[in-house]
Amino acid sequence: MVTASTAFAQRRGQEAMVRIHAAKMAYITDRLRLTSDQSANFVPLYNEYEREVRATRQSFLGKYKNNHMQDPNDEASMKFIDDNLDYQQAIIDLKRKYNDRFLKIISPTQLAELYKAEREFRQLLLKRLSGAQGGPQGPGGRFR
Repeated sequence: MVTASTAFAQRRGQEAMVRIHAAKMAYITDRLRLTSDQSANFVPLYNEYEREVRATRQSFLGKYKNNHMQDPNDEASMKFIDDNLDYQQAIIDLKRKYNDRFLKIISPTQLAELYKAEREFRQLLLKRLSGAQGGPQGPGGRFR
């Protein structure tokens, strides 16, 4: 049974993810300097791309979430290594699939900038999260 506090925590987590996604999209669209036409076509496609990447990541992580390497042995380690390589290849395949679709909307320069902007946003987010958890920046580094 889900308690009220658990449900509240889940709702807050979902709200935080929505805020993070909105901040990410604002960061990316600003960095790419999308026209209104490009933005109208790019954003839904990027959301689709993100869903596929997230599903691929969750599938991989789900295999190892609770019992990954609790009792490591060579066989389990080799399975993890192989699964990790398969996961990385799946991500590369998704990027190749979506590159062609993105290039129908944005320029090659903008696509290269997209991948840079994703990395930079991830780094900014990690800094803020470490600050929100009492890291070197102190509490309060949250997306509002």
